[in-house]
Amino acid sequence: MTWTKTKGIVAGLALLAAAAIVGKWGISPSVKDSYFQMNYKRFQAVPKNLLVVRPTHYTTGTGSFMANTSPKSGPNGLRMMGRNVSLEQVMAAAYGDSVSRVVPPITKPKTNFDYLVTVPSQPRERFQAAVKKKLGYTAHWEDRDTDVLLLETTTPDPPAFKLSMADHENVSFTNRTYQFTHMRPAFMLGLLESNFKQPVMDRTDLTNFYDFSVAVTWRGRNGPDQEALKTVLANLGLKLESATESTRMLVVEEAR
Repeated sequence: MTWTKTKGIVAGLALLAAAAIVGKWGISPSVKDSYFQMNYKRFQAVPKNLLVVRPTHYTTGTGSFMANTSPKSGPNGLRMMGRNVSLEQVMAAAYGDSVSRVVPPITKPKTNFDYLVTVPSQPRERFQAAVKKKLGYTAHWEDRDTDVLLLETTTPDPPAFKLSMADHENVSFTNRTYQFTHMRPAFMLGLLESNFKQPVMDRTDLTNFYDFSVAVTWRGRNGPDQEALKTVLANLGLKLESATESTRMLVVEEAR
């Protein structure tokens, strides 16, 4: 199970007419709305060779999926889908960063968007080109002083983290508990950033691979709230501290 899928389970995965990208890439403009269902298995079954950026077709339901069709294919196996998402979410997906690190332009569209990327080569680069062509935006990384959260330990070498003897990463879920195998605490940064809406920096000094578990204390489909996550961190011997640091941010600007 990939972290993207896991995050969808834990956190609740998270233009008015269609504007399919066609032309020099030879991509079919025929895209069904059923391809944008928030169902991970159906998303994996969406056909290849699709690249779409459009004003959203939906007034309800929002979220995104990301998956790798094969670990051996590397970045070229990446496929992405977003339904009724903001410009910040589009740019984060296109450039491979988290929404909390996106600096939006001074003026931005008031509408949301859909995107679908299942091309077999250079998916991010082609997604970025499509966003530039259809939405008129591009982005670059820039170091800026930013309000952040620091993930720290409450005690040295928290006992919840057992040094892993496994040789591969794995996530399993039984009896309302997630079991993480052969992973670093930094694995949780994406989940924390999506919930606290701020960049989160790893300051735990826990750089080995560990086995640890997280009991599910939240209810409903929307995943954990901030207080539930703070409880999870406390049970693991971790905490979040506010700070201001120079941080790499994704700055969005109008394309020239």
